[in-house]
Amino acid sequence: MSNCLCKEFDHLFTVTDALNNTTTLERKPDGEVLRINHPDGTSETFTYNELGQVLTHTDGKGQTTQLLRNGRGLPKWRQDAKGQTITYEYDKAIRLVALTNENDATYRFAYDDADRLIEEKRIDNLTRRFSYNLGGHLTQVEEIGYGEKGEQPRRSTHLERDPIGRLLAKLNDDARQDYAYDDGDRLLSIERKPTDAGRKLGVTAVKTDFAHDLWAIIERL
Repeated sequence: MSNCLCKEFDHLFTVTDALNNTTTLERKPDGEVLRINHPDGTSETFTYNELGQVLTHTDGKGQTTQLLRNGRGLPKWRQDAKGQTITYEYDKAIRLVALTNENDATYRFAYDDADRLIEEKRIDNLTRRFSYNLGGHLTQVEEIGYGEKGEQPRRSTHLERDPIGRLLAKLNDDARQDYAYDDGDRLLSIERKPTDAGRKLGVTAVKTDFAHDLWAIIERL
């Protein structure tokens, strides 16, 4: 990690690293960044709406990305410097129901009454459906493909959970994965056991153990 010297003057904020390279941020009184001046002489600029949300971003090459937002501040349309656009559609509950990318291909999403995602239709002709338990935890993912000849290959993954929602096992046609925890809810191991069908596909048995001291290190980061 390199050392840096940070200084703030009114609405200017400068950061100087160990190599004496200085980056300057120009901000509005409420803290929104208007301009970033980089050590190489390039700069980025930003504009905002009345809610403080980004409307445009111009990078160091002068390329501008624009965002059009609805009355609630959610993005409706995004256009990059090449003129490629992404559009977003929402339902009355302000949930994203469609995303159309720069190639005019659309992802579609459906939800249940609890606002949980229950279906995703992807642009690669794959449909994914999601099921949940009473606690709101994901318990099944069903994937349905659509082939050129009308075939519909399916793959289901079942998730077993304990009463507090921890993942205990993940099962599909190829293998079963079991998860073990200690009394502190820390993951101890993941063990994969292939099914007969999985072994024919080359899936092998494997177990991964996690040491407590490793988790302690991760928690401190």
